[in-house]
Amino acid sequence: MNILVIGNGFDLAHKLPTRYNDFLGFVERFLNIINTPQILQQGELKNTEKNVYKYIDHLIFNEQQLCKELEQLVKDNIWIEYFLQNPMYQKENWIDFENEISKVIQSLDQDMFFKDGEKSELSEKMQDLSNLFLHKKYSKYTAAMRTASALTHGKGESITYKEIRDRLYNDLNKLIRALEIYLTDYVEKEECNCVLPDIQEIVKENVKGADGEEQIKYCKVLSFNYTNTYERLYLDKQQIQNSIDYIHGKAKLFNTVENNNMVLGIDEYLTDERKDRETEFIAFKKFYQRIYKETGCKYKDWVETIREEYDDFLQEKERIINRANEYVGNDVQRMMHRLQASAVRDQKCKMHNVYIFGHSLDITDKDILRELILNENVYTTIFYLNRDVMGQQIANLVKIIGQDELIRRTGGKSKTIEFKQQKEC
Repeated sequence: MNILVIGNGFDLAHKLPTRYNDFLGFVERFLNIINTPQILQQGELKNTEKNVYKYIDHLIFNEQQLCKELEQLVKDNIWIEYFLQNPMYQKENWIDFENEISKVIQSLDQDMFFKDGEKSELSEKMQDLSNLFLHKKYSKYTAAMRTASALTHGKGESITYKEIRDRLYNDLNKLIRALEIYLTDYVEKEECNCVLPDIQEIVKENVKGADGEEQIKYCKVLSFNYTNTYERLYLDKQQIQNSIDYIHGKAKLFNTVENNNMVLGIDEYLTDERKDRETEFIAFKKFYQRIYKETGCKYKDWVETIREEYDDFLQEKERIINRANEYVGNDVQRMMHRLQASAVRDQKCKMHNVYIFGHSLDITDKDILRELILNENVYTTIFYLNRDVMGQQIANLVKIIGQDELIRRTGGKSKTIEFKQQKEC
């Protein structure tokens, strides 16, 4: 079995604008334009060379319903506000949504602890917020401001931690739906003539069937992307559609906030002691979203098949060796059993191939990647863009499988992991 694992680097290798900062840049332009009536004139944006402006023009004048939905999703969205004012985006034109979401959620979680270490209930009034953006956003609700207001005979407004959490969650779902519109109505309609040589070599192979005739065997695809890039560029009519597992959901234009199944969340940050007890912010976590949104888990069937095949191999090997050791018949047959046992002792199980392309090996996907890589009958090839990317992938892989396991699997007789520089299209 061949399994191709693709991340966002796969789309980027096809020169598609699928970075988070690409989407945020689009949202920023969109908000500026709809908030500036004087430029909302037919044809004004079409003259630009930038495809994103041409798309916004088309969206405003030809897709009014979709445009209205998008406006409702991104306008006054707390996450959009947070990302746009983020120093990384403003200075570097780069941002990691998942990392930033995690920072905010962890800060809110910590804010719920009193000085004695006892945790507040979500229903309790918010006392203070350590995140600078949230603190500014909700400054009038802090304990200090309520006290000051009371001293001046004011009413003193209050807000609960639950209300803040719910606002963050609802706006996250709106953000995800807005991203879905951007990917399906803009990115997936972008012309793409790029075909990657590495992927072409992996997608299908010629094998002999049970009848001895050659036939094409297609690889399984585990996609961490929301887009249909692999389908439209590499999927033959003969390939079975369900051989693709969209583990984080698949973008569809005519979805809604309610039935969207795209996963955009954070990794587990709580200790083992806390994670099974404290679930106030569980809806922001990837594993929860995968379950709740019922995304694909086809890869688990593939992993199970791989493991069962290895277990069967070991059992058969053990059976042959035990039979040779226990046989008490004539010398000729005993010798034949021993020769057979000797032959299988050093025999290795048939290897399956896992190819990882365009994935950073970030720890947020640790649970899935470990299931694939940590099998004795799996050989993993990790493609990298350049040496800097390779270095980061190695560092990330240590966090996923551990340093000792990585050293064992990248050298010697037990080598089952190799790094390979990807070819450009």
